[in-house]
Amino acid sequence: MSGDAGGRVHAEDAGKDAGYTLVELLVAMGLLTVVTTLLLGLVLAASQATEDVSDSADVTQESRLAIERLSRELRQTAAIDAVELTDLGDATTALTIWTDFDGDGLRDTTMADPEVLTYRWDPAVGRLTLTADDASGGAITRPVLAEVVSRFDLVLLSSAFEADANGDGETTWQEIDASSAFGGNSDGRPDGAELAWLDLVRVELTVTDGDVARDFSLAVDLRNQGGS
Repeated sequence: MSGDAGGRVHAEDAGKDAGYTLVELLVAMGLLTVVTTLLLGLVLAASQATEDVSDSADVTQESRLAIERLSRELRQTAAIDAVELTDLGDATTALTIWTDFDGDGLRDTTMADPEVLTYRWDPAVGRLTLTADDASGGAITRPVLAEVVSRFDLVLLSSAFEADANGDGETTWQEIDASSAFGGNSDGRPDGAELAWLDLVRVELTVTDGDVARDFSLAVDLRNQGGS
């Protein structure tokens, strides 16, 4: 009698240890899949965020270095030699300056020590370049930034407040161009004697690398500009 009771207890225990049913296994696998998918999504999102932060930092660092260089060269500018405009209006696409680095008053045009520099923006491809003019004809052009420069606004101003025709507190190159008293020839372009009166440059640009875009700006007083 006791043996039968023991047998029954053993059979009940065996039934309890028989394992999971098929339904339970399917539910467990489904939950595991959901959890795994969520974790994978979090990992990918974190990885993308880290990559975006890194890309943004790279764009910012390189752009700031380029801005600092442009600012330094503009501050040492002894003369604006030429300005090129787009065919779309008054936007400046190229600026050629004489930067008297050694202060000797002479234009060094050799590649060993170039002082005549041209910054040029190509809006079609979003490329900003720097050309060191070489009198021997071997000028070299290099990109200023590896990233795309999607916007480059270069505004040329003058401290000659007498030519401020509209009285807004800023004398633009257009107002200098329209004023014969300051060498203006009213040809709709900053050129000739007008260039000597342009002693303030304001630059605004947007640098883009993939989905990352950053805006930068600077205003530089051309304190060494000879004509003004």
